[in-house]
Amino acid sequence: MIIDIAKIPVEGTDYEGELPPSILELENDKFVRAEKPVYCRFHVQVASHELVVQGTIEVELECECSRCTEFFSTTLRDSSFLRAYEVPEGTETVDLTGDIREDILLTLPSFPLCSAECKGLCPKCGRNLNEGPCSCGGTEDNSGPWRELDDLKLPPE
Repeated sequence: MIIDIAKIPVEGTDYEGELPPSILELENDKFVRAEKPVYCRFHVQVASHELVVQGTIEVELECECSRCTEFFSTTLRDSSFLRAYEVPEGTETVDLTGDIREDILLTLPSFPLCSAECKGLCPKCGRNLNEGPCSCGGTEDNSGPWRELDDLKLPPE
């Protein structure tokens, strides 16, 4: 998103627009897909040789759940986008695209979940437990590989 400095009145102005999902550069990411535009709504104002931009960024993404590995839709929204750009004499435009991309990527959750109640995959057979219990019995004992620690006898301190 490019802001034309000369068109901004003293009191500032509002900008709304969409950017293509390609600005996120997620084409080769196997965990996150962006197929819808990035929506931006900003108030911009020039003050003391600075362009102050604040507003909201929103984008709909498809993310892979870190528990069940199914893809789900989620909307990332950052309503606290705030940047100040130096605009020395002679500056005509300021490109916000890089900062918009950075803001969205920093907002991405490290371990996205399709829901807080996601049961994940059976550690033994790999069945998606959200679709029902598995027949292998791998989830009967939730201790899994930690079972041995339950029998560990430590000397008293």
